[in-house]
Order: sequence, then C-alpha cells, then structure tokens
Amino acid sequence: MSGAELTAASEQRGWRLRARAREWRGALLGCVGLVLVALPFVPRFGAPGSEMDEGALLAYAGRVQHGAIPWRDFQTFYGPGNVWLLGAVTKVFGVSVATERSVGLVYRLAIVVALFLLARRFGAVAAGLAVVVSVLLLAGEGIAALALYGSLAFGLGGLALLVGAVARAEGRRRNLQLLAAGALLAGALLIRFDFLAAVVLSAAVLLPFVSWRERGRALLGFAVVLAAYIPLLALVGPAKLGRLVHQLLATEPGRRLPYPPPDKFPGNFLAASIAATVLLIVVGTVLTIRRRRDLEARILLAGGLFSLGVLPTTLSRTDHSHVIPGSVVSLALLGSLVTVLVRGMRARKPGALVPLCCYAVALALCAGSVAMAFGGGLVALKPVLELDRLHSYDVSVDGRSFPLSSPLAAADVQGVVSAADRLAKPGDSLFVGPIDLRLTNYNDAYIYYLLPKLRPASFYMEMNPQTANRPGSGLANDLRKADWLILTIRYDLWLEPNSSTKRGSTEPGAVVRSHFCTRSVDGLYVLLQRCK
Repeated sequence: MSGAELTAASEQRGWRLRARAREWRGALLGCVGLVLVALPFVPRFGAPGSEMDEGALLAYAGRVQHGAIPWRDFQTFYGPGNVWLLGAVTKVFGVSVATERSVGLVYRLAIVVALFLLARRFGAVAAGLAVVVSVLLLAGEGIAALALYGSLAFGLGGLALLVGAVARAEGRRRNLQLLAAGALLAGALLIRFDFLAAVVLSAAVLLPFVSWRERGRALLGFAVVLAAYIPLLALVGPAKLGRLVHQLLATEPGRRLPYPPPDKFPGNFLAASIAATVLLIVVGTVLTIRRRRDLEARILLAGGLFSLGVLPTTLSRTDHSHVIPGSVVSLALLGSLVTVLVRGMRARKPGALVPLCCYAVALALCAGSVAMAFGGGLVALKPVLELDRLHSYDVSVDGRSFPLSSPLAAADVQGVVSAADRLAKPGDSLFVGPIDLRLTNYNDAYIYYLLPKLRPASFYMEMNPQTANRPGSGLANDLRKADWLILTIRYDLWLEPNSSTKRGSTEPGAVVRSHFCTRSVDGLYVLLQRCK
C-alpha cells in the first residue's frame, strides 16, 4: 500500500472515530438531560392518587392479566391500549402504584422529548423553551399513567419520528423511522380513539415530504397496530358495543363543566392555548402556501392542527386535569413560532410595511398568550405545579397500598378494607360504590386493586353519571349476585352544575336494602355481606 493510500485510510479511520465519539457524547448529554428533566416529576411518586381515575387503572391492569377484556368485562370509555400496556408492564414488575406511575413518568418524558425534537428545527432557544414550558405544565399534574398522557406521548412521538425521517434519515433508517412513526400514531388511537382528528390532520401535513412508497411504509405501521381493534370488536360483540356507545353519549353531559373565565386558573391557560393554536395554524398555513417545501412551516401547522384535534377533549371537561395537558403542545411550540416570526422580520424586503405589520401583530399575540398564562410568575404557576399537594396517607392491605390526600378518609378506608380482607373468602365477589346508588358519579375504584383475592361483582367498576344508575343498566342484577359491598356516603353530596345531580333508578338501592346485611362501619364507609 502506497503512502497516499495509508494516509487516506488513516484519515478515514480518524473520521470514523470522531463521528463515533460525537455519537457517544450526544448520547451521554441526552441521558443527562433526560435525568434533569425527570427530577421535577420524582416527588410525584408519593403524591395522593385519584380514587377513581388512577384506581381504575390499577384495578384494570390486574383484571387484564387474568383474561378480562375491556368493554366486554368492564366499562371504560377509552381505547384498550393503555390498559393492555399497563397489564403487560405490571405482569413483569407486579401491580403497584410505583409501577403504574413509572409508566406515567415515561409518558411525560416522551412528551417532553418529542416536543424538544419538534422544536429543535427552530434552534437551541426554541428547543429549550419547549422543554421548560412542557415540564412546568406537566410536573404539577402528577404522574399517573392516564390515557390522555399516553395518547399525547404516542401521538407526539410519532410526529417527531416522522419529522426526523423527513429531515435527516436515509435508506434503511428512514424506512424504519417511517414504519415506527405510523405505529406510534396508531398507538395514540389505540389508547384514545378521540385523538383521530389530531393524529390524521397533523400527520397529513408532513406526509407530502415523502414518496408514495414511503407513505406506504408509514401506513403499514399504522394499520398493523390499529388492527388490534378488530379482534377486540369481535370479542365484545355488537350488543355490548352498542350499549357502550349509548352510555358514552349519555354520560357526556354529566361530566361537562362551564367554561372557566379567562382571567382565572385554569381559564387563563385554556384561553392562551386556544390563541396559540390559532396562531400556529394561521402562520403555518401562510408560510406553507408561500414556501411549500419548508419543513419548519409544516411543523408549526402540524403542531397547531394536533392541538386543534385535542381541543374537543379539553372542552369536554374544562378542569385543570384536562386543560393543562391539552395546552402543552400549543404553548410549548410558541417559542418556535416566535423564532420563525423574528427571522421573517429580519429577512423581509426593505420598505415592505404590510409583512412588517403582520409579523408585529403575530408577535404581539404570542406575547399576549404568554402573559395570559404565565404573567403572574410563581403565583400563576402555583396552581399548575400544585406545590402544596404532595403529602399523602397510605391505605395498605397485604403489601399493596394506595396514597390518599385525606388522613380521615385513609383511616376510614383502612378499617373497611381490613375487615373485608379478614371476613371475605378468596373468590368472593365485591362491588364498590356510593350508598345512594341513584347517583353513580364517583367511587373508590382502587379498593378493587387493594383486595385482589375478591372478584369484581359488576361490569361497572368505575362510576359514571347516567350509566350504572340508568334503568335497565344491569347494575341491580350484578348486585343480586354479589357477595360483598363496600359503600360510602363520601360522594353522595355531588354539586357539579351539570346533569350528574339527576337521580336515576331506585332498583339497585332496593336490592342492597333487601339482600345485604351490615358487617362493619368505619366512618363514612360500610361493609355489607349478602344475608344468608
């Protein structure tokens, strides 16, 4: 080998070593950054849990491990993806609050990373702002593995992979990214089917950057994952599916809340999010029309359309637990939008007053959105971060525990579940609900998780308005076959300004009075056994 060839080989080897060193450096920095992002979420592992929303997740995870099928064996108004995923994870690591919340933490980290990757196209400042805003918004909402966060994680992850495939990937890597992007986008719909508009609209904006053959790969990944609905629908059957759809439509008015004023929490974040969504769509559309092959314009438009698709879910119940996650995409991408507007002002032709005015108005609206949401500084962020709601009181049975916010409620529940664990035989059936079964608005679904040796006695493991209390719901027949009941008056005084205060069938209550005897009373809770 000549001297020139040796020199070329040495240079090529040095280039490979430097490239590999850059990759390792980037991976190390990414891991460090991920750890730093995770730190604000760690204290939430010990925070109080939501008695029904998080409790049902734990109960359902245990049920699917034993062959139960969502929609057929228990009521849920979401897709099966989140329950299946939790069932698989808890099968490996055990059913516990820590395992379930670890999945929720992964969801939130995935959301932050996906928004970072989307904003990275606009520069380091925009990417950093996306991370800061998303962490501030998400850290105060706990880390329960709720379906809303699962769909956000899968949907945004799919968009980030799609952008990465369009922008940088080549050859086999590009094909794999497109396949994975389609699978993740379908995963969002497998968790929550009401994300259909968000997923389809945002992905459709980015697909023109790839060829028809490459679109086919993305659609293949999408179809393979979404096909999981086919055997599920076949197992559930048209009769139960029809009943579920009917109940979903019936319960919607009982969960809806009046829209909060825009000058108070969480109305300020809702108004800011809607304004940011409109800005992203308008600016993204205008720039896409002017520069059809501009990926940055398409990212803004895709982010705006994704937020628009999530908006009906946010408006279905405008409390903080829906408004804050529904606002994260649009508010996190505001920094990217400002970056594009500032660049546009610098690049405009001298004397072009109309573009200058348009850019100035858009920037003013962006500033107004930020001021509306975060203008109060730490005072405004306190309800978002929930700084005073971290202490909890555990209820424990045989190594399983669940954290509650009230020491009095924890003491009452501890007494009643301990009595049930002591008196009931393995394999007995249990129903958990309110004493006044004319109102089925809420229940302590986590009790099913605390007492795994008892079978759930009813299709209605969680209580929703105008469902289990409807005439002909089947709840009364379920109660006739139950062995044990744990009922409480804790949720009987329900004062939401919607149809949830409307009382339903008296038949389930009559069954309780005629078929069951009291075995234990602990504060606001009572344990009843079928009378012999």
